[in-house]
Amino acid sequence: MTRTNTDLSNTQHSFNFHGNATEFFGIWIVNILLTIVTFGIYSAWAKVRTNNYFYGNTELDGDRFEYLAKPMQILIGRIIAVVALIAWTILSGVHPVAAIACGALLTLAIPYLSVRNIRFDARITRFRNVRFNFEGSYSGAYLNILAKPLAAYAIIIGSSMGFSALLMESNPAIAVIGGILLFTLTGVFGYAWVMTGMASYVVNGYRYGGKQFSAELDMGEYAKIAALAGALFLGSMILGFLIILGFGMFDTIASLFSGEPLDPTNQASSFFALFIGYIYMFFIGFVIAAFIKTRIRNYLFSKTQIDDKLQLVSNMTLGGYLSLIITNLLIVVFTFGLGRAWTDIRRAQYMASITQVEGDLALMSVRDHNQETNNAIADEMVDAFDINLNII
Repeated sequence: MTRTNTDLSNTQHSFNFHGNATEFFGIWIVNILLTIVTFGIYSAWAKVRTNNYFYGNTELDGDRFEYLAKPMQILIGRIIAVVALIAWTILSGVHPVAAIACGALLTLAIPYLSVRNIRFDARITRFRNVRFNFEGSYSGAYLNILAKPLAAYAIIIGSSMGFSALLMESNPAIAVIGGILLFTLTGVFGYAWVMTGMASYVVNGYRYGGKQFSAELDMGEYAKIAALAGALFLGSMILGFLIILGFGMFDTIASLFSGEPLDPTNQASSFFALFIGYIYMFFIGFVIAAFIKTRIRNYLFSKTQIDDKLQLVSNMTLGGYLSLIITNLLIVVFTFGLGRAWTDIRRAQYMASITQVEGDLALMSVRDHNQETNNAIADEMVDAFDINLNII
């Protein structure tokens, strides 16, 4: 526990993570070996052991978190999710139309699965003998997770393409430029509208025992983040183009993309330029993703309170997070995957170090709710079909 201010109203509690890579590597490698030997059945127990380790080593104000899920809950959910995934894969090969219909049904089920998934994850998390909960409504989920994104896509595509189509014959230049600008503007505000609604729905649905999480989010802040990320991407592309011109490789790059024969004397430099280009784009993708995550997490936490008594704080920095994900990637690559346990520990230590709670936890009188969670079907379905709200 770290107290940075003695004033009760401003007392700040830092999260601490006590796990270490050597200890977790033993758990991690045994989990993998037993999962292989049991043809995947042990993966449910492996998940519980892993989460028990990470929850149990995360400390706030002298107490640690608990993970309450049971392996059989996860195993049953995982079996159902895997059967559904295999059935959908087979159906895609033998009857594409039926597979499309199933895909549409899955899309309609995403808000329902998301609510069940968030609720399950909340109820299996306990701190000081009080469990978390999620009470967001299904109607709110369908509005914020399905209706708003579909409406945003329709507005973004419809407005930009419609504008371009109207002016393409009379003034093609304005049609193209105006269509791009309209696409960019609606894209920025569409993203902000969707993300604000989704994050607000999730945060305000959370409970710690009977205490409500609350956050009043500003769509303008999300629009600013999206616009800055777009400007960062555009600036990176211009910089990349200038570098290509500076090294005199424009003709070589153009010939590579057009498929025209290369001058044999320039082949080595061409492939080198292409390789550098891939690395550059890969790095830019990391930077932009890290920028968005950093800004959104810090903003969302700064607006989130618990029962108007506790304030969440995130001090994530672009440099710190970018350094973490790049070095973690290099560790995994150069250890052929065996360094994964180390990277998981590094990530947990970093996330704990940049997260705090302001306010006096001792003054919060909280009673546990009496709602249990019975199965992990939605949790595993969300994992199997890679459904993630990504609000932070």
